Amino acid sequence: MAGKPGRRGWGYIRKLPSGRFRAEYTGPDLQRHAAPTTYSTRTDAEGWLASERRKIELDVWEPPRLAKEKARAQSVTVTTYAEKWIAERKLKPGTRAIYTSVLKNHITPILGTVPLRNLSAPAVRAWFAGLGTDHPRRNSHAYGLLHAVCATAVADDLIRSNPCSIPNAMNPPRKRDPIILDVPEVASLADAIRPERLRALILLSAWCGVRWGEVSELRRKDITKGCESVNVTRAVARREGEYLVATTKSGKGRSVVVPPHIREDIQRHLDTHVDSGPDSLLFPAFRGGHMNGRTFQREYFDPAAESIGRKGLRPHDLRHFAGTQAARVGNLVETMGRLGHSTVKASLIYQQIVSGRDAEVAAALSKLAQTPQEDDDDE
Repeated sequence: MAGKPGRRGWGYIRKLPSGRFRAEYTGPDLQRHAAPTTYSTRTDAEGWLASERRKIELDVWEPPRLAKEKARAQSVTVTTYAEKWIAERKLKPGTRAIYTSVLKNHITPILGTVPLRNLSAPAVRAWFAGLGTDHPRRNSHAYGLLHAVCATAVADDLIRSNPCSIPNAMNPPRKRDPIILDVPEVASLADAIRPERLRALILLSAWCGVRWGEVSELRRKDITKGCESVNVTRAVARREGEYLVATTKSGKGRSVVVPPHIREDIQRHLDTHVDSGPDSLLFPAFRGGHMNGRTFQREYFDPAAESIGRKGLRPHDLRHFAGTQAARVGNLVETMGRLGHSTVKASLIYQQIVSGRDAEVAAALSKLAQTPQEDDDDE
C-alpha cells in the first residue's frame, strides 16, 4: 500500500471534497480510529497523527473517542453532573423533589459552577462550614447528597477519590431527645385530642408504629377484618404544595398486627368516621384529601399534648413509644419488622433503651466497691 493515495509512513490522511483533511490510523486494538475533527491543512492532520503515535509509544494511549468523552466529562460542573445523577436514579417522587431542592438551594449556590474534577476536600469543608449550625439535619442531607454524587463520579473514573471526607457529617447529633410517653399517657393523649375522629390516629401511631406519612395515607381497605391488622404499603409526602403518594420509606410494605386492646377503637372509628368505599381515607382533612402534617400538629396535636402536661411532644415521638414497647416484648428482628426498619441501627436503639443492662452493670460495679479486697501482703 506504499503508493496508495493518502498512505503515509504511519496513519492515513485523506483530502475531502470540502478541501479539509481527515486523519485516521489503526490503533493497538487493531481498530480504525479517526481524528475527532477535520483539519484545514495537511500539516495539522499530520500533527494529530504524530501526537497519537507518541501516546502509543509512551503507553498512555486510549481510543480518541473515549479520550474525547472523558475530557468532556471532566469539564462538567458539579451541578450538571448532580442533575444527571438525580435524573438517572430510580427515586420516589418525594425523594426526587427533596434532592432537587437540596441541590438547588444548598449546593449549587456555592459549588455549582466548580468543575467536578476540581472539587477538593478543602472546598467541600469550606462549603459545609458555610451552611452554619442552625439546621444540622438539613446540612447532613445536603452533605449526604454531595457525597453520593461524588461516589458515583469516582466509580465513573471522573475523579480519583471522593472529596467528601468530613467525619460524622451525615450523622449529626440530635437537637432534641424524643419524649417517650408511658402507657397511661398515650391513653390520656388519645382521650384529649379533638376532634374525636383523631383518637384512632393517635392509637395507631403509638401502638402500631406507623409514620405520619403512612398513617395519613391509610384507607379502609388497609384494615383487615376485625381490625386484626393494618397493611402499611404506601406513604404520602407533601412537596411544593402537592401530595405525592409512593411506597413506604423502606420501599417495602408490611402487615402490622393491631394490639387487641385498641381494635374496638379502630372499628368504632371505621363505623363512625370513614366513608364506605375501600379507598376512603381513614383520616382525611376537614375539606377532604390528605391532612397537612403541620396543621395537624399545630391545631390538634399540640393542644392535646399540652393538656396532659407534655408540651413539646411531637407526633413522631409516638413512633418512639411504639419502638420501646415492641422492644420490651419482641426481639430485634420482630421489632424491625413491626416498625418497617430496613437496617438494624434504629431498632437496636430501642433494644438498648429497654434492655436494662446498663443498670445491671452499674449495680455490679457497686457490688465490687462493697466487696473487701484481699491484701496481696497477707501471704
